[in-house]
Amino acid sequence: MSPIPVTKAERIPSLMAFGYTAREAGFLCTAALHGGFFLRRQYGQFIGSSAGGADAALVEKLLAKGHGTALVGCHKALVYHIAARPFYNAIGQEDNRNRRMRPPVSIKNRLMGLDYVLDHPGRYLATEQDKTSYFTGTLGVDLADLPEKPFRSPTTADSTVRFFVDKFPVFVREPSAVPPAVSFCFIDEGAVTLSRFEAYLDQYRRLLSRLTAFEVIYVAASRALFWEAERVFQAFVTGKAPARPAALESLDVARLLDHFQDRLLYETRPLDPSFDRLKLIRLRSEREQFAGAFFASLYRQWQTGGRQAVQAALAPERSAARHLNGSFSTCLMRHNYDLFGTLVAQPGPRSVKTPLCHKKALWVPPNPPPTTCPALLIPSGMLRPKLVMAPSCQMNPVIPVV
Repeated sequence: MSPIPVTKAERIPSLMAFGYTAREAGFLCTAALHGGFFLRRQYGQFIGSSAGGADAALVEKLLAKGHGTALVGCHKALVYHIAARPFYNAIGQEDNRNRRMRPPVSIKNRLMGLDYVLDHPGRYLATEQDKTSYFTGTLGVDLADLPEKPFRSPTTADSTVRFFVDKFPVFVREPSAVPPAVSFCFIDEGAVTLSRFEAYLDQYRRLLSRLTAFEVIYVAASRALFWEAERVFQAFVTGKAPARPAALESLDVARLLDHFQDRLLYETRPLDPSFDRLKLIRLRSEREQFAGAFFASLYRQWQTGGRQAVQAALAPERSAARHLNGSFSTCLMRHNYDLFGTLVAQPGPRSVKTPLCHKKALWVPPNPPPTTCPALLIPSGMLRPKLVMAPSCQMNPVIPVV
C-alpha cells in the first residue's frame, strides 16, 4: 500500500498520475484543499498568465475525467467544483467535506478564501489535520481548546467531532520566529451584521487565549463593516466581550460531576440495576449536552484526578477574561464577484431558498414568476435555450423534472 500524501509536494505526483500537468495538479490541489470551488481566472493567476487557453484546457480535462462539475451563475459565469472521491483519495483527503455541494453563499465564501490564498502566498495550514497537528503538536495546545463541532449520526447515537469546520485560511506568517506568528482569516461574503464574526471570535477564544500572539484578518469585498469589526475585535481582546458561551457561563458543576459518575458506571456496568428507564433517558440527554472535545477532556481529567481536577480545569474559565495579545487587520478583495449578483448573507432564514440542483435534467416552465438569480447556480451543460436571463440579472426558476 502506498503512503498517504500529506504534503503538497507528495500530492502533486499523485494527481499527475491522472494525466494532469505539474502546474494543473498544483492548482487543483490548492483549490481542492481551500474550499473545493474555483474560477478559470484563478488558474490564470496561479500560473501567471490569463491568455493561451491554459484555463480552458484545465477545465475540459477536469470535466472529461469526471473529477468536477461546472455551475452557472449570473451573466453565465462558470464556477467549477472539484467533487470526485478518487481525486480526494489521491491527495489523502477521502473524508474532506469540500467534495459536497454547497449553497451559493458558501460557494462565494470559499471562492473568496481561495482568492486570498492566491493573493497572499505563504505557509497555509490547509486541512483539518494540518491545523490540529500544528496547534497540538508544534505549539502544545490541548485538543479541547481547538474550535470544534460535533456531527451526530442520523441513524445511531454516535457522533464525530470535527475541528476548524469553517475552513477559513489559517497561515503561519513567520515560521522562524519564536514563537511563530499565526494569522486567522475571517471571510465575510456579504454579511449585513457582525453576528457571525462575533460567534467566530467566541468559538476561537480558547485557542487564541493559548497563543502568545496572533492576528485576525477580516476579509471582505466591501469596506462597509471594517470599522465596526475592528471595534468588536478590540472589545474581544480586552475582555469586554462575553468571555465564553452561555453553556459554560451557566454550567452546573455538580450536575456535570454526577453525569460523569453515571457515565462511568454505565460504561463499566451497563446492566447495573440502578439504571431504570428515566435514568437512561437523562444520561442520553446529558451526553448530548456535554458533548465535544472540551467535556471529553474534562471527563478524562475527572477519571484520573476526581472532583478537584475538574474544578481546577474550570477555574480559568470562571476567572475574569485576560487581555489577549492579538492584532487586527482588514483585507479588501480586489476581485469581482458579480456572478453571485447581490447575494448577501442575511441573519435568520435565507431569503432565497432554491436549492442547488446538480443531478437531474432541468426545464423551465412557460411563464413562471421571475426570481433573482444570485442564490441559484445550475450545472453547466444542463441549461439550453429555454433559460431566460434578463439584463437586470433576473432568472426564471429552473425546476427539476420528476
